[in-house]
Order: sequence, then structure tokens, then C-alpha cells
Amino acid sequence: MEIRQLRYFLSTVRLGSVRAAAEEHFITQPAVSLQLRKLESGLGQKLFTRRGRRLVPTAAGLALATRAEEVIRSVDALNAELRGLNQLEHGHLKVGNTDAASVYVLPEVYRAFHRSYPGVRIDITIGDTRHLLDALSAGRIELATATLPVDGPGLVVQPVYREDMVPVAAPAHPLALRRRVSLEDLAREGLIAYPLGSTTRRMIDAEFDAHRVTVRARMEISSPEAMKRLAESGLGVAILPRPVVAGEIRRKTLKVIALGDVRFRRDIGVVHRGADALSPAARVFLQMVEKRFGTGRMRKGGS
Repeated sequence: MEIRQLRYFLSTVRLGSVRAAAEEHFITQPAVSLQLRKLESGLGQKLFTRRGRRLVPTAAGLALATRAEEVIRSVDALNAELRGLNQLEHGHLKVGNTDAASVYVLPEVYRAFHRSYPGVRIDITIGDTRHLLDALSAGRIELATATLPVDGPGLVVQPVYREDMVPVAAPAHPLALRRRVSLEDLAREGLIAYPLGSTTRRMIDAEFDAHRVTVRARMEISSPEAMKRLAESGLGVAILPRPVVAGEIRRKTLKVIALGDVRFRRDIGVVHRGADALSPAARVFLQMVEKRFGTGRMRKGGS
């Protein structure tokens, strides 16, 4: 059974004539007749019967027509998808990332995409999760790499990455000089914190709440880069993703504060409005993210 045979068959069913089917496909009538005979022979079923001057499908023909339409739709969809991939000589990829994801999580994916599709322009919007979801809803971006949990009508959320977050301070900070620090000690010190209402701030506050500890913010700032610079300067303690501070820890300009069994972690996922809403460039980029981090499972990073 060949795709062209199914196309000729469906045209004959719809038009009731081999001649009309041949004209629709710009081939000769004998060529269509030959392919229909081969299709009947391969299936071992008579597919048409004649009523006057019109061909009508038999019971077997009707059954085949239903399935053949499904097959043709699937084949056409696949061809359209492959054409979209081939057309990525030019195009536009509009994505949004949190600051840390853009700098520490996704560069390898961006490099791979650019190497494969150098003609596609990449526009990256940087913001916190709330602003990225607003941009996604407004159509300014197609994909958002955001801190989870995320919920909203019509959104598809694919968790891809889990990272440890660690409290850090300048090596000379009083808490950094201690071998063991309690959550209460950290709370009394106050934090250089993410803004109130941000997803990461809610996650950190929830961990304190789980231990019945109330924490206050000494400063609030949305940039992880600025937070770690303030911590380096001795202005306080910041709880940041380990990949963000890994270099400073190695260079000993920041030190991790030991909290015993307490762990701060956050999940990062890709959010979009459904595969049908994605451009070919965005679909390919999403496939690269899935390949990099593994589809359907959360990969742990930063340890």
C-alpha cells in the first residue's frame, strides 16, 4: 500500500470517477486505474462497485476511506513539520528566561541552536516569572523558561531542571565564620532577598514557614547577579542557585553557610501555550531543551 494509491483512492471515492480523479492529480486515467487495481489486489478486497456511471465504495471501501483519511492527514502534517524544519534558514525565535536560567542553564542550548540555524534571529526577554508569563500571554514571546510552580489557563508546563539554592555571604561575615548556623540565626540576620511575591521568594519563605521560622528581608532585589555582588561586599546573606555562585565559591569571595539538614531547591520549567501555537523555530528549540535535559523527568543541577 502506497500513499499515492490512497490519495487516488480517496479522490475516486469523493468524485465517483477514475477519470475525474486522474484529472485532479494531473495523471492519466489508466495510471489511476492501475494503482487502484494494485491497491485492491494488495488488500484482497473489492473497493468499488458501479451504479450507473458513478463508482461508489463497497463496505470495504468505506472502511478504508475512513482510515485512509487519517493516514493522509498524518502524512501531510509530518510533511508540513519537516518543511518547517527545512525553512529555518531564516526566522525569528522569541523566548523569555529568568536571569539565572539565561546565564547558567540555557547557554549550551542556545549555542547548539545557533550552530544549527545561524540564520534564525534569537530575541531573549529577561524577567521574573510573573513578567515572563505576562509576555507569553500577550504573544511577545513563544516560550518562557520560568521558576515553577506555574499555573494558568491554556498553559503547557514542562519541568526540566531542579537546582539547589544555597545561603552565601562574604567569608568574613559572622555567620560564614561559624561551623553550623540554624535557620533561626539566618532569619534574625535578615536576607538580601528576591522581591516579595516572586516565585523564588515564595519558595524560600515557604521553607522557613515549614520550620515555623519567620524571616525578614534586609534588601529586596530581582537580579541574582546584583544579589551576589551585595553579599560579596559584606552587606548580608543571600540564598541563590548554586550555579549562580559556583565561581565565587571557588574563588572564595563567597562562602556557603552550613544549615545542617535544611535544603532550598527550586524547579525550572519551559512554559508555552501549546504546540500548535509555536513557530517552527520555537518547536525546534523546545525539542533541543527536551533533549538537553531529558523529556518527562526532572534533572537535578548545581550539585
